[in-house]
Amino acid sequence: MTDDATALKSKRVPGRKPGPAQRDELLRIWGHVDDDGRKLMLFFARTLARDQGLVPSDTPLLMTDRVF
Repeated sequence: MTDDATALKSKRVPGRKPGPAQRDELLRIWGHVDDDGRKLMLFFARTLARDQGLVPSDTPLLMTDRVF
């Protein structure tokens, strides 16, 4: 298990941490898209999390019929 943790390397770019403005923009967009748009946003976020090693690579990418 330790080997897996060391194999994942961060791809962070220094000085590029999202701030309050980016959070506000995300919430604004989230509130204006329909349910299908929210599903796509979640699918993209899960894909990005998998690609960056934030979750195990075998984590399923789920498309649900409802977003809560």
